[in-house]
Amino acid sequence: MSGGEATRFFSQGDVPGVLAGGNLFRGDYSAGPVPNAPLETLTATARMTGDRLEIWAPTQAPGLARAAAARAAGIGEGQVALYPTLVGSGYGRKLETAAIEQAVFMALQTKRPVQLVWSRLEETIQDSFRPPARATIRARMDPGGRVLGWEARIAAPASVNQLIGRLRSGEPGDAGKANASAIDGAVPPYAIPAVAVDHLPVDVGLRTGIWRSGAHSYTAFFNECFVDELARKAGIEPLSFRMQMLLQNPRLARALSTAAALGGWDGGISGSSLGIAAHSCFGSHAATLVEVEVGTNQRIRVTRAVCAVDVGRVVNPEIVKQLIEGGIVYGIAGATGHPIRFERGLPAQRSLGSLGLPRLADSPEVTVEIIESEEEPGGVTELGVPAVAPAIANAVFASTGQRLRSLPLVMGSA
Repeated sequence: MSGGEATRFFSQGDVPGVLAGGNLFRGDYSAGPVPNAPLETLTATARMTGDRLEIWAPTQAPGLARAAAARAAGIGEGQVALYPTLVGSGYGRKLETAAIEQAVFMALQTKRPVQLVWSRLEETIQDSFRPPARATIRARMDPGGRVLGWEARIAAPASVNQLIGRLRSGEPGDAGKANASAIDGAVPPYAIPAVAVDHLPVDVGLRTGIWRSGAHSYTAFFNECFVDELARKAGIEPLSFRMQMLLQNPRLARALSTAAALGGWDGGISGSSLGIAAHSCFGSHAATLVEVEVGTNQRIRVTRAVCAVDVGRVVNPEIVKQLIEGGIVYGIAGATGHPIRFERGLPAQRSLGSLGLPRLADSPEVTVEIIESEEEPGGVTELGVPAVAPAIANAVFASTGQRLRSLPLVMGSA
């Protein structure tokens, strides 16, 4: 394991001066590696005819896939025709080109068309995991519960560096070199006078890549769990605590109030089974309320989820709802699935069944409310994911009094 120097990617106000005062609070959080686990494993079909190469493959980056195929065949990109197929679950996994390069190599060696489909075992072992991450957040509040200063230091591999290296040259890039993408979403969406966010790059020797919503999937967890803790320390109801800091972010404020109203928010009082969280990303805004139950086996199950989103102007609301619904279920899977264990450098879980993913019977009732807006259209595909995990963790705290600070969420951990 190796790492580089910390880099401050965001700074606003006099953070050292503000945090030098009293009433300082600290939270430590972590997120373990999570597989993409696409329903369709990596696959590609290659055919070489004369000096021309044809590729059929599910890909999220056709240009990069075409370049990788040309590189594998030792020919120019102009000699490659790529036919993108249906992705069959993308999530960032279908940015990878390994199956394409392998199919090209085999087609050249056998001098006949080759269709390659990775086995589930190979897919799981060779997955490009969401990187593990750890965060220490410090904040200072005044006696009235107003957050005056916020400093987040996040240690995580720079997965984008790794991925770009693999796609451009076949060799992994430097995961130990700072990259702002590793802390996307770490700047809180609230009005806080002094804020600083640092990335501490670290190479943990694990193949990492892009997971649905990228770094937002863990930075939202860090931020919204800490905000919930600050609200409890200040003795202020969690929704009200957030709303008082959103005067300059009315779109997220409206999403929060809408989700709370539709979900029957009860204040997250002790013994409640409700939790709430919000996040802004990709030019859009989302707030999620969940209801949870903790079974006798200590397994966390989400029974209901309500999400209000402001994505700007909407052309097809049904597609927006489907994407948010899918993101919510994906977020639940990442938050409540089994932790990945590694043995001799390989993941011990090697099948979909061993990942502890929610089945249809475990899936919650989901309500999605689209807030009418005339703002510029924002991103939707990944918007539903980030706020899910912190909403679940906050609900578990309200229900059981146990504060879970690590992903995936396991009762008894902190």
